[in-house]
Amino acid sequence: MERFRFFVVLYCLSKYNGERSINAIYHLLQGKKSSQTIQDAKLFKLESFFQSLQQLTKKDIDDIIFDLQNSEVISMTNKDTYILTEKGSFYLEKYLKKYPIPPYLNGWRYHKKALIFWKRLSLTVQTLSFLLYDNSTFIPVINDDETQRFVKSYLKIKNRYDASSVIFNEVKSLLQTLPQLQAEIFVLHLSGYHRIGYTIEQIGRFIHLDREYTFILFQAVLHFMIDEIEKNPMRYKHLMHFIQQDDQSREPLTQSSQRTYELLCLNKSIFEIASIRNLKESTIEDHIVEIASEIKSFPIEPFVSKDLQKKIVDSFYSLGTKRLKPIRSSLNNTVSYFQIRLVLGRMEC
Repeated sequence: MERFRFFVVLYCLSKYNGERSINAIYHLLQGKKSSQTIQDAKLFKLESFFQSLQQLTKKDIDDIIFDLQNSEVISMTNKDTYILTEKGSFYLEKYLKKYPIPPYLNGWRYHKKALIFWKRLSLTVQTLSFLLYDNSTFIPVINDDETQRFVKSYLKIKNRYDASSVIFNEVKSLLQTLPQLQAEIFVLHLSGYHRIGYTIEQIGRFIHLDREYTFILFQAVLHFMIDEIEKNPMRYKHLMHFIQQDDQSREPLTQSSQRTYELLCLNKSIFEIASIRNLKESTIEDHIVEIASEIKSFPIEPFVSKDLQKKIVDSFYSLGTKRLKPIRSSLNNTVSYFQIRLVLGRMEC
């Protein structure tokens, strides 16, 4: 039970506090692009771990739950729903000291950008390293066509010596502000003329860290770098190239929710959108909840009045729960589950 994966599951269970099943943990770590998973990530403050451990299977989660329950660290409240015991709270506190979560880890916001950024940067670094030694023949660390096209296009208009110097200085500037351990993980994962980058598993063994925790620290470095680059694009002009995406939408919506959003902007009703898209009205409602939680300027008054919003918020604070049924019951069933979800989603913007 000392592995990082046990900590992650225990941490998620502590946040859900019996209000979501263990399936919610699996969907969160897999990064399932459903409105429910996205809303839960925000509602329960678990954006950090969104799509963070896709290597964990449902069986892995079930096995972890089995071990935690046998060790009396968690107790079942309903089918597939658990809360931490007093012993579990002690273990979680112990785990938090052993596996501190970097404050800049944000899987929801950066999981897509991080992969693209790393692939482009790592292949560019490797390519420049070989070119500086007048060697243009090597096995690329990234072999997908899109990344290779990007690197070729980028280097075509750059002097190899100037590009190497600027990228080195920009990356160094970012890494110097990070804890040494995390900076080392990032550097060890890079490949160059003299060596092939170590795998995350190899790095974990080398620095005596759990492999999955090593992976999380590496992801946190990427998230930190992207955040800093986007905040200071003039300072990191070269690295900004590795983040920019021509097809990236302005708001982080799923593709289906984006289409619903476009129709809402044309003043279409839920019924009309459901008919146009041949979807259930409940699905369109899921999209609207996602839109409201992601786009602060999106008005929710057409779906829930300001007076009802206040009642829902007051009930939320009074009951101290994010469960929909108790909130609805406290308001004598005068509000719908959709309206409650909409208000809670907006609260977490």
